[in-house]
Amino acid sequence: MEEETKKKSKKPIIILVILGILLLVGGGVLTYLTSPKYITTSVIKEMSENVTNLINQEDKTGLEENFKTTGTIKFDLQSDYFQSLSTMDPTYASIANLLKNLTNTENNITIVQDKKNKNLFVNYDSKLSGQPLINTKYLVNNATEYYYIDGITNSYINNGNNNYFESLNSSTTTIDNTKYMIEKIQESLSNNIKEEYLSESYQDQYKVITMTLTEDNFVELANNILKDLKNDTKANQIMTSLNKDFSKKTITKKDVSGMKTIKFNIYVNKLLPRVMKYELKTDDKNSIIYSKENNQNVVEIHEGESLTKLEITTQDEKTEVKITDDKNNDLGSISISKTDTNYDVIAKIITEDMNIDIGYNYQMTNLKKSTSYDSTATISLNIAAKQTTILDGTVTMKMHSTNDTTITEDVSNSALASTLTSNQQELMNQKITTVLTQLMS
Repeated sequence: MEEETKKKSKKPIIILVILGILLLVGGGVLTYLTSPKYITTSVIKEMSENVTNLINQEDKTGLEENFKTTGTIKFDLQSDYFQSLSTMDPTYASIANLLKNLTNTENNITIVQDKKNKNLFVNYDSKLSGQPLINTKYLVNNATEYYYIDGITNSYINNGNNNYFESLNSSTTTIDNTKYMIEKIQESLSNNIKEEYLSESYQDQYKVITMTLTEDNFVELANNILKDLKNDTKANQIMTSLNKDFSKKTITKKDVSGMKTIKFNIYVNKLLPRVMKYELKTDDKNSIIYSKENNQNVVEIHEGESLTKLEITTQDEKTEVKITDDKNNDLGSISISKTDTNYDVIAKIITEDMNIDIGYNYQMTNLKKSTSYDSTATISLNIAAKQTTILDGTVTMKMHSTNDTTITEDVSNSALASTLTSNQQELMNQKITTVLTQLMS
């Protein structure tokens, strides 16, 4: 009987011990879930997922990787302001001439990508009032890069090895590679954030996690990320396809000179491990704060004593942005809407000195999936001050895309870039200056 009593008396002790272990473990888990490192890396992961989701919303035409696009670019620009001042100041005359001449240009563009055979071709041809302005071609063929600029040589110039298609195959697309890079950069960033970069404090109802990056910290972090990307076979392949010297790339203190110290603050609810807002600070007076209030995304831009506030509301396929200052004065609005075949952006910005209206419309028509489609992209703008038009007009691109990836360029007589004469190199260096001079005269 006595032995049975002893056994019973041990049960509460065992239960208490088990509860104590559970509390210790649970407390450890809760501490980890609310630690600066965990919260910071979770925020970075969430942000990268948001970017990936945007990429997934790309239009699907069936011609994303293998296509031929031909089209025209038309400028229609004018300015009462620069035109009226052009008689008094040569600088204004040059700008007025530029707008007039751009309007008188004929611009044709051709882009062909054949992922299966690893060929890429781009041709831009422009005429001014019917006379040649610039004609340039760019070609990737058999992992070799070529370019041609009218008036420099009679044939293509061989610029050596090109790795653009190295990371693309029948089962991998450019979007797949972009998503992979976002994931790998996010992982590396999370792994390489040192505890010494992080601190925590308390402010009102928030626990504030602060990541501080000095110029030295930034160089260290950036080089650690580059090291991880170089050591990842696929990431290194993708980056090398974009920059053949990627394996040699490093970040130095000189590259970030003048960046100053950056602080990224994460505001977390004191009671629950829930992020309430983010803040990016470049110094004590300049910062950007992002938060969510009443189903609205709110961005506050602080520049010295001034504040610009953006209230962003999204419903279905339309996003509205209301812009105000610190006194709730109306500074304009932005409207973004999207359907399967149409994309619209309308922005109206109001300042003390001027009104700025900018519009962008992309319209897809005659879609025959994986075969062909037409598209028109139009940028419209009107900038006015004191009832004077500073700039008004449109830029329109009309394109036709098909699944014909035939490239007929002949590179058999191409010249090595190293064999260009000093005169040819000088002409090449001056080409852009010459074109600008023609446009501004």
